[in-house]
Amino acid sequence: MARGLDRPRSRPFPSGGGAGAPASPARRLTRPEGPPPAAAPSTRWFSGTGGRGGTAAPAAWVLWAVIVGLAWLGAAPGVQAAPALTVLVYHHLEDPTTSDVSCTPAQFAAQMEALQRAGFTPLTLPQIRLFLAGGLPDLPNPVAITFDDGYESLYHHALPVARRLRLPMIVFLVTSRLGRQPQFTRYLSPAQIKEMAASGWFEFGSHTHDLHTDTMRIWDAFRSTPNPLLPAVTADFAQSQARLREILGHPAIALAWPYGKYNAQTRQAARHAGFQLHFTSRPGSNEPGSDPFGIKRLPVTARDTPESVVRKARGSLFW
Repeated sequence: MARGLDRPRSRPFPSGGGAGAPASPARRLTRPEGPPPAAAPSTRWFSGTGGRGGTAAPAAWVLWAVIVGLAWLGAAPGVQAAPALTVLVYHHLEDPTTSDVSCTPAQFAAQMEALQRAGFTPLTLPQIRLFLAGGLPDLPNPVAITFDDGYESLYHHALPVARRLRLPMIVFLVTSRLGRQPQFTRYLSPAQIKEMAASGWFEFGSHTHDLHTDTMRIWDAFRSTPNPLLPAVTADFAQSQARLREILGHPAIALAWPYGKYNAQTRQAARHAGFQLHFTSRPGSNEPGSDPFGIKRLPVTARDTPESVVRKARGSLFW
């Protein structure tokens, strides 16, 4: 995801919906959930790196990986692990790639074909909500395919793949940039969004209206309570919802946090704006009962192959 008007940058993961869901049932991606985020006061932000922009203690992550890996490899025979939902996040489709968080159209098509061959079940936003609530207990290999930012390349390259393979996909839009090229490439236009939604294979959510920046860094510069930035965040959510309603005919139910950063106050503002599913940059999978306001995701990068994407979708620790 872009920092301000910069192009997408590589992240360790962290990188950092919806309407038009197909009415048909889920079509034909598992693993233990990652560690919960540390408790934090309301003025702290949460992201996949832990702390205030720092990295989690290496020893703790190594210990977590060893414990989960042993549990994964040493599960007792005949014991069926609970299904877990992996949410994959893409950005730009281009050839050649000029960013680590981009991939080529050919790579993307091959990865989608590999997921389909492996028997994964891509979910729509309503199905994700139902899965997290425990309403899809027998769903085989659930996965979600998401895109952040809303680049025009999705119209040219993702839409044909979704139609051909009949795969639902979810795009989170920076609504102030629609139809514009404020940086290295153009964003989807309202007409393109309408066509993609009408196909039945694309849903759209918010990536904020005009807050695709390190909002939490600005937030932390203020020491007063309530934070003077909160009205601007609240107004931005309202603008994004209004723009999406204007294009799609209804408000969005999902939001992806820019850079995966948010805090208790901004999360509450997003809930009040009608966003019922919040997608973060915290790595891991999501089991039934997981927090719908803290959905984990895994990034797909320029280095990924069809095989590594399938491993990610299965929740493997080793990509």
